[in-house]
This record gives sequence, structure tokens and C-alpha cells, in this order.
Amino acid sequence: MSKSENTLLMLEAALDRISQGKPKRIPATRKLSVRAVEEEANLGNGSGYYYPEFVEKVKQVKTEIAAGKGERVQPEIQNVRLKLNEQKRIKQNYKEKYEAVREQLANFAAAQHHLNDKLVQSLARIEELEFENSNLKEKVTELNRSKIVPIK
Repeated sequence: MSKSENTLLMLEAALDRISQGKPKRIPATRKLSVRAVEEEANLGNGSGYYYPEFVEKVKQVKTEIAAGKGERVQPEIQNVRLKLNEQKRIKQNYKEKYEAVREQLANFAAAQHHLNDKLVQSLARIEELEFENSNLKEKVTELNRSKIVPIK
């Protein structure tokens, strides 16, 4: 057997172990890929790509595994688009929450300003009433003093 035949046999054996869910060198939870099969076969990076029919077999096994689990294998661009749409949805959700909180903050600030204005007006009115009260007390005192008559 030549070296390329040995390599192909090692790759095939590794693919079989992974498809059965009993890998030796990689975690069983790892996604199936040519690189995962290469690591399971203890081969170098890219050595599986010398065998295009093997790469197609890996893709076919990956599709079969996904079909067995009820999943649909999607091309990478669709996965990226789905992730992008999910990120856009999350960003829009945060933006809406931010705008709602910002509007609520503006309402609180307006209410605070309104209350502060009322407080200033009330304090000014209290000062006016206290001044008027002191003037009235002085007048009452003057009136009471004018009613006093000397005793003879």
C-alpha cells in the first residue's frame, strides 16, 4: 500500500468513528468537518483535501447526520445571514428599549423642572405673605397702642 492509500484509510476510519459518535481524539460534540476528521485521524491540517471524493463523502455524511437529527444543513452564507438578522433584531430591541428609557428620562426631567418652578413660586409667595403678615402685625400693634388711654 502506498502512503496516499494509508492516509485515505486513516481518514475513512476516522470518519466512521465520528459518524458512529465514538471518536478517540476529538470531542463527540464537535461538528463534523474535514478538519475534524483530519484531527481524529491524527493527520495534518489540509491533508483530507488531497482527496476530493473524500471531501464529498464528508459532506454527504454530514447531511445524513443532520437529516437523522431532523436538522437541515444550510450553506454557510445562510447561517451568516441568520446570525446577522438575529443581531439586527437584538440591536433593534435594545434601541427601542433605549428610546423608551430616554423618553421616560425626559418626562422625569420635565416633571422635576415643573416641580422646581412651583417650589420657587411657592417660596416667593411665602416670603410675600410673611412680609405682609409682619406689616399687619405692626399695624395691629399701632392700633392697639392708639387705643390705650392714660389712667388718671
